[in-house]
Amino acid sequence: MSMQDIYLTFEFIKIQEAISEYHKSEIAKEKIDSLKMFSSKEEVKNALLDLEEMSSLLLRFGPLPISNSANALYLIDLAKKTGLLTPRDLNLIAEDVLTSQRILKYFQKIDSGYTRTLERVSHFVDLDNLEKEIHRVITNSLTISDNATPELKEIRHQMKKLEQELNQKIQTLSLTYSSYLNDINATIREGHFVLPVRTVDKNKVMGIVYDVSDSGNTTFIEPLEIVQINNAMTSLKVQENEEIRKILKQLTSLCLIQESEILTNNSIIGELDFLSAKAQYGNQINGVIASIKDEQYLSLIKARHPLIDPRVVVANSYHLDENKRLVIISGPNAGGKTVSLKTMGLLVLMNQCGLMVPAQKAELGYFNNIYIDIGDNQSLSDNLSTFSAHMSQIAEILNVIKAKDLVLLDELGTGTDPKEGEALALAISQELESRHCLGMISSHFSSLKEYAFTSQAMENSSMIFDETKLSPTYIFIQGMPGHSYALDVAKRYGINDEILAKSQKYMQERDKNETTVLFETLQKKMEENNLLASQLEKEKNALEARLKKLENKESSLKERKDNLLKDVEKEKAQIIEQTQEEIDAVMANLNKEGIKLHEVIELKKQIDNLSSQPETIVYDEEIGIDDYVSLPSLNMEGRVKRIKGQKAFILTNDGFSFEVEINKLHKIPHKEGFVKPKKSVGYDEIIKTSVGLELNIIGLRTDEAKEKLIKYLDDCRLKHLSTVRIIHGFGSGALRKMTHEYLDKQKDLTYRPGNMHEGGGGATVIIFK
Repeated sequence: MSMQDIYLTFEFIKIQEAISEYHKSEIAKEKIDSLKMFSSKEEVKNALLDLEEMSSLLLRFGPLPISNSANALYLIDLAKKTGLLTPRDLNLIAEDVLTSQRILKYFQKIDSGYTRTLERVSHFVDLDNLEKEIHRVITNSLTISDNATPELKEIRHQMKKLEQELNQKIQTLSLTYSSYLNDINATIREGHFVLPVRTVDKNKVMGIVYDVSDSGNTTFIEPLEIVQINNAMTSLKVQENEEIRKILKQLTSLCLIQESEILTNNSIIGELDFLSAKAQYGNQINGVIASIKDEQYLSLIKARHPLIDPRVVVANSYHLDENKRLVIISGPNAGGKTVSLKTMGLLVLMNQCGLMVPAQKAELGYFNNIYIDIGDNQSLSDNLSTFSAHMSQIAEILNVIKAKDLVLLDELGTGTDPKEGEALALAISQELESRHCLGMISSHFSSLKEYAFTSQAMENSSMIFDETKLSPTYIFIQGMPGHSYALDVAKRYGINDEILAKSQKYMQERDKNETTVLFETLQKKMEENNLLASQLEKEKNALEARLKKLENKESSLKERKDNLLKDVEKEKAQIIEQTQEEIDAVMANLNKEGIKLHEVIELKKQIDNLSSQPETIVYDEEIGIDDYVSLPSLNMEGRVKRIKGQKAFILTNDGFSFEVEINKLHKIPHKEGFVKPKKSVGYDEIIKTSVGLELNIIGLRTDEAKEKLIKYLDDCRLKHLSTVRIIHGFGSGALRKMTHEYLDKQKDLTYRPGNMHEGGGGATVIIFK
């Protein structure tokens, strides 16, 4: 018989099914279905480095933009055999091109830390022209577009015309023969429009009979008048099919020309999707990527069996190395020994398949082979007993096992005479010890546990049993042996005291030697200490599980936040730099000599516009009058003059003031540089100037009058006056002409001549909008 199949025993197919929940491409599904252990340590290392990058990418940037991807190799092979791909097949090839473009866009924001994945993505080939040509011809509903070729467009145009002619003819004939019909509506039989003629009147309608109703009362006849139209339609459909076939053949040839590029892109998509599925599964089981050791080594901290319900699974830690190569695990039946063996074996298998493992921490060497003898191996076909089947497996293992192999043996030596079984178990264990392999052996035999005490390379371990409740805890403890609690369990289930007393006496007579007494005393002390420790460990496990879940969420949020903040800070820096240039330009204009009031107003408007721009960072500080503040978005500082609602009026050191929302201000310490502005410069001082409702410019030179007019209108704007009057008189008309020419250029007002009470033609009335 062949050696026990580790994939079958460890139910690895269930792991594959769980990973398959996350695949989006056919290639990834095929890779998952064919998952097997890598044949070298270097391959495992590379697979885990790829997985580590992908896991980090998904955490920081979200899922890959892969929606669906077929196996292009199958499509290309089909194209080579038939020379003709269907619209669906061609659309799948085009969709791969779009997927590759989306992936490239996804990786545009990725930094250079992901060298392995970026290298893989760099091999994508641009097939944009192929995608555009396919989608020009193939519609979203996977039909051929009318505009695919001029010939197809013309054929379909003719078909539509014939359909219209046919419908009109049918309606006419339905009315013409209505007295002979069972129903005035035409129907279709064998692709032909037919009239439901009463059988008794069938000779009244000339045409081709296509069907007769079940009752025989109705005969379905295609009138001769539409036979010719139907024949023409049939001919056009043949032409349409031939043209479509020609179009598909051309597109298929186009794909075959770019076969290599299509397969390259498809392979990259499949590989990325495969890594993504593994990473998502690893996250689901709260797994870690193992650290790969060069030496023989196995360290699994808080390891969990991935196929046991996470709500009830017990996490245990296991350790094997060159010094302690074999662990003897003992304890009661149904206490979890087999689960421990399977957990250790499955996690090693998962790691060597390039998967994350469900543990808090994992450090593993590479094992050339995993040999197991777990469960009931009775083979009815070979007519072997359970013991014989076990011995057959172990014999094969002993023929080939060596250093850097892992061996897991369940219930070694059982199924035969206890004394002979114990002797065999001890001899087999010693032989495995001499082979320098690593492994775990479950056994009840006392001599095996005693030997482990004295051996340098072997160590005892056990499954903790709750003596009070007489129930297993499924907690594994390395460094101490256990026993079966057979008499305690027998008493609980009703075996009488007399039988139990005899059993105890037999055990005492057998175990009178000092080694056994010492062994039991030591075991009792260790069990007492470890029972207490196990209770604490259970509570600690629950807390750590909650903590890890919170840490994972926090880490994921922090990664995403940091990533977003990088983009925000970059954009903010660009905005500040641009805004500062605009402010510098405004302030330079403000400091020019001889600046006019309307220019001050325009510059003030620019500052207000800048200060009202959205602020990336919002402050929540208590701001009061006379506080010194900064506006980080504009890189400006000043003193708060007054506050109105949620807005503050700020005065800068240059005597310039502006209005801004309070939550955009950041309070700063008082600076000596802040002084009260000079009256000749301050904007607020300017608007206090008294402004009348009219301006008299009679007697002034034209240039003097224009200067006064400009200043007066600016003052009016500052005071928000709505209607004012300019008195320019009649005279030569020069002042009136200058006034009107200037007003024509102003977009915020209209004007009219004064009426008889306002000075008539010697005055102009201005109305501000």
